[in-house]
Amino acid sequence: MKVFRGFWLLLFILLLSFGPGCTKRVINTQTTPSTLSRVETKTTPSKPREETETPSPDTLALQEQERRIREEALREEALRQKSMKEAAAREAAAKEAASKTLSLESIYFDFDQAGVREDQKEIMMKNAQWLKGHPQARIRIEGNCDERGTAEYNLALGQRRADATKDFLVGLGIAAKRMQTISYGFERPLVKGVDEATWAKNRRVDFVLIR
Repeated sequence: MKVFRGFWLLLFILLLSFGPGCTKRVINTQTTPSTLSRVETKTTPSKPREETETPSPDTLALQEQERRIREEALREEALRQKSMKEAAAREAAAKEAASKTLSLESIYFDFDQAGVREDQKEIMMKNAQWLKGHPQARIRIEGNCDERGTAEYNLALGQRRADATKDFLVGLGIAAKRMQTISYGFERPLVKGVDEATWAKNRRVDFVLIR
């Protein structure tokens, strides 16, 4: 019995010696997360926001002036483009109208001659009057010959007829830059035949509107 009583007494002493240490460890273990939580949740105070700078009156005035300059430049460019389109449209309309009302008559020449005949001068005056009434019109003066003679000779003769016609119109006040000349020789006969009546119709100058 004494042995058992001594054993229980020893056990009780051991319990008393180890109990406070375990209790401390439990308490320390439980308090550590709380301490870490306080450390982790600690926040750095934010810096006060910097106030946005307001542009000065001079800066605002300069910006407004630049805006107005840009707008004015855009308006001027739009007006310029509009004016160019309107001018092109007027020119096209004038050419179209001229082509619809073209009334320039052909003139005819004597055999192997390039001068404007007397009986053709009245037609030339009417042609000049039409050209003066249509200042935007430009024409091509085409010289033609009958089939007699060589191709080279008739090309040269047709060119002399076209040039003489142009000079006549210049003398009536038509600007030379409005007229071009060309010779077709006998390549473009108006009618076909081998008599004087046919040849007389092929010795001519035609007027063609240049678009």
